[in-house]
Amino acid sequence: MYKIAHLTSVHQRYDARIFFKECLSLANNGYVVNLIVADGKGSETKDRISILDVGASTGRMDRILNSSGRVYKKALELDADLYHFHDPELIPVGLKLKKLGYRVVFDIHENTDMQILIKEWIPFYIRRLASRIYNIFEVFACRKFDALIVPQVSMQKKFCQFSRCELVANFPNGLIGSCERKRHNKHNLFYAGGLSKARGLHNMLDLIVALNELDSEYRLKLAGPISKVDMIDMQAHKGWHSVDYLGVLNKDQVYSEYRKNSIGLILFNNAGQYHMSYALKLFEYMQCGMTVIMPNFGEWTEFNKKFRVGYNVDVTSPAQTAVLIFSLNEERLASFANHNHAVSKLHFLWATQEKTLLSLYGELLNDKKV
Repeated sequence: MYKIAHLTSVHQRYDARIFFKECLSLANNGYVVNLIVADGKGSETKDRISILDVGASTGRMDRILNSSGRVYKKALELDADLYHFHDPELIPVGLKLKKLGYRVVFDIHENTDMQILIKEWIPFYIRRLASRIYNIFEVFACRKFDALIVPQVSMQKKFCQFSRCELVANFPNGLIGSCERKRHNKHNLFYAGGLSKARGLHNMLDLIVALNELDSEYRLKLAGPISKVDMIDMQAHKGWHSVDYLGVLNKDQVYSEYRKNSIGLILFNNAGQYHMSYALKLFEYMQCGMTVIMPNFGEWTEFNKKFRVGYNVDVTSPAQTAVLIFSLNEERLASFANHNHAVSKLHFLWATQEKTLLSLYGELLNDKKV
């Protein structure tokens, strides 16, 4: 049996993509899977996956400067047949492993050069330069690796220039349990995911204000991590009195909320990589029969034109979006519920992506055997 090592110094050990999809798929198909993490919660074995903890960092700079070294040391101890890493800061680790003759796969979760441009912890005046420098380094490194994996269609078009690049989309891992509703209530709006200005926090708050001017019954439920600064801004916003902030929920709690709400919001700003449409929350909204309110730019427009899962809106025009939502009736919401659940079941389940992952591993390791 081939020994595989997944490496991350940033993500949680039970990350939805890394652990519950990729690692579990590999373990279920006969691979010996190790997951190296840096969260300080200790090592363990779960679902036949050996989780190896190299210790938590004391802060962002400590993580960037030191945790990669600890991950590299543990990776060498494993002497795996293939290494699969998930973080930009582990690129030097990947290059070192590649230089030693190992098979190395870089799982590129996001367009980091684009995201650098909206990282608030990086001084604004150096973001463009930092983005450019990172892009040059990333392109150089990607040419060295055996394969690249990306979750977005447009990212595959970008990265296939540098090495073999496979699209492994972030589709839900199996069907979510029954999401049938006794009634579809247009007054309940829900968003799950990171909360920030770029991810449309203020757009959603402005929307709930506009909706309450039409009908005071509207409520906005938000679930996900938020910075202290953004939390203060949110609580100071006029729309705060109509917000239920649920905190950071686990998977089962999020799915429970999906079942209680009929409208799923994705009001990202056109910044960084948020023009790309293959967001996990989109597919989960669809699975649970939610009507999706999404941007009218980038890939969102093309996706909705093809699959018709909701409405594209101008995220900066809360009044117009409010009128649209106010006009929805229970019959229309029920129609979207049935359609979206059927479309997600037909096109957007992890099993289709698992085949791509297993095929890639098989080819890389068979080549190694030769």
